Amino acid sequence: MSTINDKKLHLLGILYSQEVHGYQLNQLLKHPANVIRIGKGNAYKLLAKLEEDGWVSHVEERQGNRPSRLIYSLTESGREAFMSLLREGLSQSQAFEYADGVALNFIGLLEPQEALLLLKEKQERLAERCAALSGFSDDIRASHPGLDFLIHQVFAEHAFLQNLIDRYQLKK
Repeated sequence: MSTINDKKLHLLGILYSQEVHGYQLNQLLKHPANVIRIGKGNAYKLLAKLEEDGWVSHVEERQGNRPSRLIYSLTESGREAFMSLLREGLSQSQAFEYADGVALNFIGLLEPQEALLLLKEKQERLAERCAALSGFSDDIRASHPGLDFLIHQVFAEHAFLQNLIDRYQLKK
């Protein structure tokens, strides 16, 4: 499970290399390559907090007749905070949580046929995610180790589910 520092690191990392307006930020946060999820509302709350801390600033921009928009950028202290959070994140290890594991722990309480059907549904959804993540080139994966880790993790989960489905098919 991601921490507030993970989310700060993610937002600051996006802003480290580029200024973004709200729509761009939202698109970047929804991208399948993200290893953590930050909803639009939470992102804006966190941006406000980062701005309050002096790590992020914004300017209002207006182009032609379009509505004005806020352009967010990193301050110098934001760059320092990013580097500090980056070093902390790389040197620490968080306990891995797998929320789906809770349901898997109680799967034996279902009839095998129903469990098998539900596992197949789960695997179909996971296969869609595998397909989406398969589109990243080796170059992108090499330059984004967090994404590469996520891809390995999703494919390992898919393989695990196939093994579990095979075991349940033997119970039929």
